[in-house]
This record gives sequence, C-alpha cells and structure tokens, in this order.
Amino acid sequence: MKKRTAIRAISFLCAAVLCLGAFSLAEKRAADQAERTLRYQGEQAFSELCDAVGSMDSALKKALYSVTPAMTAALCAEVYSRAQTASGALSALPFPMQQLERTASFLARTGDYAAYLIRRSGAGEDVADAERENLRSLSESASLLADNLRQLRADAAQGSASVPEPAAAEAALPALSDSFLQMEQEFPELPALVYDGPFSDDVLERTPRMTAGAAEIDESAALLVAAGFLGTRSNLASSEGTAEGKIPSWRVRAGDFSVYVSRRGGHVAEAVSGRTPVRTVLSVADALAAAEKFLSARRYGPMRESYHVLQDNVLTVTYCALAGDVVCYPDMIKLGVAMDDGEILRFDARAYLTAHTDRTLPEPVLTEEEAAARVPAGLTLEAQRLALIPARGTEEILCRELICRTEEGEHYLLYFNAVTGAQEKILILLEDETGTLAL
Repeated sequence: MKKRTAIRAISFLCAAVLCLGAFSLAEKRAADQAERTLRYQGEQAFSELCDAVGSMDSALKKALYSVTPAMTAALCAEVYSRAQTASGALSALPFPMQQLERTASFLARTGDYAAYLIRRSGAGEDVADAERENLRSLSESASLLADNLRQLRADAAQGSASVPEPAAAEAALPALSDSFLQMEQEFPELPALVYDGPFSDDVLERTPRMTAGAAEIDESAALLVAAGFLGTRSNLASSEGTAEGKIPSWRVRAGDFSVYVSRRGGHVAEAVSGRTPVRTVLSVADALAAAEKFLSARRYGPMRESYHVLQDNVLTVTYCALAGDVVCYPDMIKLGVAMDDGEILRFDARAYLTAHTDRTLPEPVLTEEEAAARVPAGLTLEAQRLALIPARGTEEILCRELICRTEEGEHYLLYFNAVTGAQEKILILLEDETGTLAL
C-alpha cells in the first residue's frame, strides 16, 4: 500500500472512530435526558397525587356536615374534581397499574359517587341518611389514603424513599414502590356505593379599596413612611424603585427590611426582613403580646387574633378587624414574630388594604337559636359569633359562625347566612402543637 493511501485510510478510520464516539456520546446524553425527564414526570405526578388526595379528603369531611343542597353540590363538585386529578396523577406514576388497583378503584368510585350527589343536590334534594353514611365511609378511606401519602412524601423528602426509575418500578425494587404495594394491601374494603387565613385568596383578587382614588405620594414621602413604620431614621432608608401588582408600591430598603409603600395613599402593604431566627426563646403568649403591641402602636384596631402557627422559629399570626362584635375576615393582617427576641419580621396588610372600608352591616334575621338548631348530627356546638366573610367579586356576607367539635375532637367552622339562613361555607380547623390553621 502506498504511503499516501495508508495515511488516507488511517484518517478515514480515525474520523469514523470519532464519529462513532460522538454518536455514542450523543446517544448517552439523550438517554440520560430521557431518564431525567421520566423521573421528573414521576415526581411531579406523585406530588400532584398527594395534593389532590389531601384536598379530596378535606372536601369529603366538609360534605359530612353540609345541610343544604347547594353546599352539598359545591363540595361534591370539589370531591369530583380532586378525584379526577388524583386518578390522572396515579396513572402517570411509573408503577405497574396492577399494584395500584385498589387505590385507582377507590378514586374512580369516589368521583362517580360525588357526581351522583351533584345531580341529586342540583335537583334540590337533601342528602339522605344512607347517602351520608356512604360519604362517611368514603371520608374514612380518603383520610387513610391521605395519611399514607403524607407519610410517603415525608419519607421521600428525608431520602428514605424515592420515586423510582421506570425500569426499577417494573421490578418493584425501590422503597417507594414497595410502600405503595404495602399501602394497597392495607387499603380497606370500599363501601358498596388543606403560615394562611382561610379567606385571604378570595380577598386578594379584588380591586383594593383603601388605595383606589387616593392621592399619589412621591419617593421621598415613601421613605418617611417606611422609616416611621420601622421606627428608624429616614436617612437609613433608601429607595429601590417601584413594584407593580394589585397595589402598586414604592420599594424601600432599610437594614434587613424591604418595605412596600402603596403609591396611592402611602400605606405600608408589606414589610419583610431577611433575618432568619435560629432558636425559639419566647413563649407563644409572649410572641402574641409582641404582635398586638406592634399593631396597637401603628393604630390598627380594634382587631382580633384569628389563627397562628409556629414554624422555623417564627410565629405567624393572622388578625382580623372588628366592627362592633362582628369579626371582619376580609380585613386581614398577618404578622411574623421572631421567637428569639419578639421582632416583627414579616408584615402583610395587602388583604386589609384591599377590603377595609366603613361598612353598614345588615341586621341579622337568623337568630342564635335558629343557627344552633342547624348543627348536624355528629357535631357539638361550642361557640357562636357573627362574622363577615368574602364572597365572589366584591360581595361580603354577614354570617353566624358556629364553632363545632366532632366526637374525635376535630373542630369545624360552619357559616350560615345571617339574613337568608343559607349555609355558605364549611372549614376544618387543623390544630397541633404548632398552632391552628383553617382549610
């Protein structure tokens, strides 16, 4: 072979090897990307399943204590929607469906039964005793499933279980696949057939009342407002421009705090500190006292503490304005209190600025005795008060709020329209050593 021919052959061979190597590398990268995509999809499906089952569980619990067809239809519509979402997420998990047969069947039956009750309630029919018992059975099964999924989610977060690769799931090797299989085996026989305040999302979608039509303030005025709110000198505050949104604001920086001052009216909408407490020294009572002192010093009031929750060394407290003896849930302020020294690290008055106004409330027609008589079987009435809750758009409804307890010690809030008597809402109180939340 001539020298030139040999060199050419070697060059072609090297080029072929390089091409083959590049092709193999590209194939590997594509395979890795596909594997990551499948894993991500599995994790997303698992998260969606947990959230949907948890919401379905809450809706079923509330439906047990619905006493009007309209409320029953609304709650069953939520059950149906969540069951459909959970079914879709379950089918997207990288497990053989034979392993999940009982769970899939339960979700399908729950959705079908909810649809049946929607049709009946839509026709104005009340839930019969037998149907309420079916709801109770479904609720118990949903609670068990939700608890199991919460535990699986916690295990996955701690690394003791993970969403497996598709191939591994087929072989039922990893911990999460085994856990699902165990959950299936423990699933009961099917019946024959939720730190936020509970109304904040409804309020924040509105057009703000306290800033609408108010005069605009300039940047220098915003610095004075922010400094006064924080109790610091104005020369220690600096402007960081503007922020848009439902409440267009000036953004002011002062030490660890970012303060948002509404461009109309000059109200502090939010204040957030970047400091993170690393220990808890104060009691909850001490932290609540610090929060009340803070609000009083800034002339918010009268207000009543609604809920609080302790997490990561910060006590988040929700306050609502009072109009005489009526709790106005739309007029909500949230505070975050550092449990090491009582400093207010977070202040959120967006809901308050959105909803607060001088109101003329209607006279209640539904009496306390009539409201108490509507408490369904299975609940014991503990307390009752008047409350204003938000509805769609700008509407607000004066209700009688009934605080009730189940035999197991769970607390429910029932809301009956104080004028028409219609049942407007049901909430479940979640209570533990960290505090209380409503969902």
